[in-house]
Amino acid sequence: MKLFLVRHAEGENSRTHWQSPDTPLSSLGIKQAKALVATKRFNTVDRVFSSSLARSRQTADIIARDLNKTVEENVDIREREQSSQIYGLARTDTISERYVKALQENTNDWNYKWDNEEESKNEVRSRVINFKKYLEANFSEDNILVISHENFLKQLIPVCILGSGDLTKESEKLYRSINIENTGISLLIFNSDTKNWKLWYLNDYAHL
Repeated sequence: MKLFLVRHAEGENSRTHWQSPDTPLSSLGIKQAKALVATKRFNTVDRVFSSSLARSRQTADIIARDLNKTVEENVDIREREQSSQIYGLARTDTISERYVKALQENTNDWNYKWDNEEESKNEVRSRVINFKKYLEANFSEDNILVISHENFLKQLIPVCILGSGDLTKESEKLYRSINIENTGISLLIFNSDTKNWKLWYLNDYAHL
C-alpha cells in the first residue's frame, strides 16, 4: 500500500481565529488545493478518504474531482474535538489566551482536556490506531489518499512506522518533531508481507 497523507488546505481566517468544523477554505486555501492537483502526484490513487470537517472535505473534493474519484468520509480521521467556547474565537480573545496557556502547561499530559467537550490526545490516538488497522485489513495492496488534519497525521505517522500503538518516549518524541504545512504531502509505504511501514517522505510542500 502507498498511503499519501495530506493536511487540508488553509482555512478561512485561520491566522486570526480558531477554526470550527464548518470553517471553509480561504481563497489561498483553494489555490493551495488546486496546486496539489497540478502535481499529478495522486494519479495512481484507488481511494480518497477525508474527514467530514469542511476544510478537509473541500480540499478532498477539489483533488477527487480531477481524479474522477468519490470522496469517502471517515469519522476516525477528523481533527481533535475542541471546546465549543473556542470555535470561531479570535486568537487575541482573553478566553483564547487562557486556553493556549493551559495547553502549554499541560502539553505532556496526553489525557488533558480543557473541558468535557474536548478530546484528549490519547483519545485521538485511539482513533489513529483504529484507522491504521482498518487500512491494513482492507487495503493492503491499494494506493490510498487521506486528507486530514495536523494533529491526526502527526499521531498516525509514529503509530505506523514504530509498529505499535503504545505511547512511548520514542513515539512522543517523534510526534513532537513532526510539522506539517497546509497541503503538505507525506508518503508511507506498507509491505503486506512483512507488515512493516516505511516513511518515504514527509511534509513535501514544494508545490506551494
